[in-house]
Amino acid sequence: MWTTTFVLTFLFFLIQLGTGFSILAIASTKFVELCRLTRAQLVVLGSTVGASTTGILLGVLSLLISDMRLQLAAIIALASLGLAWSWLNWRPGAGEMRTAAIWCVLSLPIALITWWWSFGAFSSFPYADIGADVHWMKTAQEYADGGVINPYAAQSYVDLRSALAGAFAGTLGLDLLRFSWTYRFFSILFFLLASYAFVQGFYSTSSRRWIAFFFAATGNPVVLMTNGSLAVASSVVFLGVLMGNADRKANGVSARSALLLAGGAGAMLLVAFAVNNNTLMLALLVAGLFLLRLLSNTARYSWPLFLGCIWPATLLLAHRGSYLFVPTVLISWLLYLAIVRMVSAWPSPSIAILRFLSFALPLIIAGTIICVAGMRFGYIPPVSANDTFSSITGLILGRRIEGGEELFLGSGPQIATIELGRTLGPLFSVCIVLGVAWWWMTRPVLRASSGTIGPRAEGFTTLVWSWIAGCGLSVAVLSGFPFLYRTSAIIVSLLTITATETFCQLLVDVTPVSRHRRPLVAVAVTLLATILVIAIYAFAWRPGLAFAGYQAFLRPTEIAGLVLLAALALLTLARSRLISIYSLVGVVGLAVAVDKAGLSGIHRNYSYGPLPDHAMVVSHYNASDLEVAHWLRANLRKGILISDPYSLGIIQAVTGAPAAYLFSNLDTVNEAVARRTKAVVRAILQPMDEGQRLATACSLVAPLISEINSEAFFQMGRADALSGLMKAIRESQTPAQESPRGSSGEMAAGRPEITSEEAKSAFRNVLEAGEDDWNLVAIITPRTIEWTQLAADQRLSYFPPAEPIAPAVTDVLRTGPFPVLFTSSQTAVLRIPCSR
Repeated sequence: MWTTTFVLTFLFFLIQLGTGFSILAIASTKFVELCRLTRAQLVVLGSTVGASTTGILLGVLSLLISDMRLQLAAIIALASLGLAWSWLNWRPGAGEMRTAAIWCVLSLPIALITWWWSFGAFSSFPYADIGADVHWMKTAQEYADGGVINPYAAQSYVDLRSALAGAFAGTLGLDLLRFSWTYRFFSILFFLLASYAFVQGFYSTSSRRWIAFFFAATGNPVVLMTNGSLAVASSVVFLGVLMGNADRKANGVSARSALLLAGGAGAMLLVAFAVNNNTLMLALLVAGLFLLRLLSNTARYSWPLFLGCIWPATLLLAHRGSYLFVPTVLISWLLYLAIVRMVSAWPSPSIAILRFLSFALPLIIAGTIICVAGMRFGYIPPVSANDTFSSITGLILGRRIEGGEELFLGSGPQIATIELGRTLGPLFSVCIVLGVAWWWMTRPVLRASSGTIGPRAEGFTTLVWSWIAGCGLSVAVLSGFPFLYRTSAIIVSLLTITATETFCQLLVDVTPVSRHRRPLVAVAVTLLATILVIAIYAFAWRPGLAFAGYQAFLRPTEIAGLVLLAALALLTLARSRLISIYSLVGVVGLAVAVDKAGLSGIHRNYSYGPLPDHAMVVSHYNASDLEVAHWLRANLRKGILISDPYSLGIIQAVTGAPAAYLFSNLDTVNEAVARRTKAVVRAILQPMDEGQRLATACSLVAPLISEINSEAFFQMGRADALSGLMKAIRESQTPAQESPRGSSGEMAAGRPEITSEEAKSAFRNVLEAGEDDWNLVAIITPRTIEWTQLAADQRLSYFPPAEPIAPAVTDVLRTGPFPVLFTSSQTAVLRIPCSR
């Protein structure tokens, strides 16, 4: 079973890649050479295009062709055509097989270690942390069972997993739970390929390129390929491609080409914002490729148009976060061109400015972090810039930042500091600050007796630019602007280049090498890395800390990492300079990897709260949840579910069944809808007269049913598919409120309880349609009961309860007016018969 899942996961990525190549083939293959794309960069671009395109095309095919096997066959044929057509452009050449072998030797163990500390160590099949996966799994299972992709399930983007995984599940029997495990490993391999494609844009020399790749691989901040992470990874590669094209002339790209590229990207952002639809965006991308094919003979302007229009279009098609990623990449690139112009006029007084920024920006970051810590612990009054930022979001999105809204959940300096710190890691941050300070004090600026600045060191521009750009972007992120912290992966990539240049210029490029200098430097670097790792994470092993339970999962991995670190430390003293240098690279990279592993355990306490004593894995579901999910899948195929969002998440992922309300994260539900749903559950649990209990429950649940969300409405066969395909990305309502004819949130907030006859009428109109009748089903668990008792600002524990349903509650359910369909020690499934 696992072997089949591995093979299908590999085919999943290969089909998406081939589909992307078939779309890119519309333009001339000359663009690969004109844009100086390496094979790895082309593969990343093809995967970015193919990920969203596959979902959109399968969605259209599912509406036109009823047989799912024919739908899958059509996509496979298209992907095969793309792979064959682009074979000469993406296959490794004879001289590149050695490079591919080295990449595999480095990437496979790094990917396995990363998969382990980010997922495997905390999981035990079938239990895992898949809280972020339940939505796409529900859509995929619905597609596998019904043969049609729900176009209303895509809120602001077409999920890159649900369509093709659902096709595999419906035709080849793919287990989606197993797929979620293997998919993570292949995701990490893809991000490592993206890291290599990124550094290819900076370094032509093999040694520097592999050092940069190793630092990027061990410090990789992204471990799961979602639409957002794919977009940011492809944005990083986009920056690498731009850097690879920055030396077309002695002083960099011409001003006309730079303006054309930046202007094309800006125009694409505006057009995508106006189009406001994924399907139309794909059509626009295809039209742009056709237009560029006509301009393929104009090499002078075609390459900036391709990079300025096509690559941003693919990013915008993948995820709306690209509205942040694309400007960030372009500003970073333009900053590099400006610094190149400044440094080319040597000696230049601008060097003093660059040096000042190199020290001032880290101090600003440190000051901001201190202020955030002071606000966190109550020493400084809280300060929020949401009023200022609301003027921006109101102008662009038509929405202000308000409590409970999605924008509010992603804004604020505290959230930005936590997310940026999690991505960078304390050890990496401390080491790179010390390295840059050492470099500035010893290497680049040499003044003659007259006071003029001497010739610059090799790599000066790259190091200074990457450091200033990374620190400047960090300052912007720490301002707390909504979701700007999602650019953290770009910051890590920039600082990885800084780390590579600092390491190479201080420890590799130094000639002649003193007999005693190399062992002293080796011992100093090794001791610094080891001491920082122990100082930062040894305290986390104490049992009394809130995150000590998570650290216990990783302790064997951390100990193994320290043992390997000690072994590499001995090799740094080798007589061979090559062995010593690469051992130092291994020490630094391994220290960063241990830094990431230790931080993942600490950060889980921030995300999920303290680990319960009975928890053996990090998961939001248990055996009882899986049992009821499998029962519902086998016995009740037409049921609309009501329960708490945690229980709904895993049950919908297994069954593909619709719910009476929508939620984004497991703990993020529209407050008015949550209040109405909790009232329904409380009415079911009240020990009162049967008729009164039924009437009360029906009057409370009727507004949810009469204004049911469009995703469930389509699954019931009551909504138009074409309207779903043409649905706008940005809507005035949030996803949790969205419905086909109004807002159940508004109904819950302001509409009075309706009469029994009105409730019956609402149920008949929505749930009953001749032979296509649907049942309203309530799933009661100890977690559901606890959820009904929470205030609006409280949330459930991420972990499932261990105790059973109280016997008194079980008696109330069995003697009530709601037919009990299934019971276990922790679960009761009841039908709500409001139409009788």
